[in-house]
Amino acid sequence: MSTQPLRPRNGPAPDVIGPAPHSQVTQTAPIMEQEELWQRMRALPYAFMAPTLVSVSHARALFLPEGVGSGPERAFQRGREFAHLHPHHDGSLHLTLPDPVTAEVEAAGWGLRHPEQDTVLVYGPRDAAELETVWHLVRLCHAYAMGGQAR
Repeated sequence: MSTQPLRPRNGPAPDVIGPAPHSQVTQTAPIMEQEELWQRMRALPYAFMAPTLVSVSHARALFLPEGVGSGPERAFQRGREFAHLHPHHDGSLHLTLPDPVTAEVEAAGWGLRHPEQDTVLVYGPRDAAELETVWHLVRLCHAYAMGGQAR
């Protein structure tokens, strides 16, 4: 993974509600960007889709099987769920990331910590360039859950 710092996200942060549900309510990601992101997420090694254990219905969640990945317990939201993408009307996602990466996400304006859980809300990608940044964060999340270097 790249060690370059995140580029700042353009414009003001979207409006967010929460903590339950914790979601993005403005600047919704276009559905095509959401679907491209989901296709990439589904292809992550060892990841499988199952109903979320922590998010709203219709959120799409990714898990690692038992015995796969050696990330710390806090690399998972509940059970073996490490990420979920919110429904189309929202388009944001919750990821588990190490604290230094979460701090970088917040400083660069790409998301914010969940007020009650140990996850970060990453804003949905508004265009192809933002998709690449969000995809980078998803890969860091996956690496963290797998027990690899999350940078």
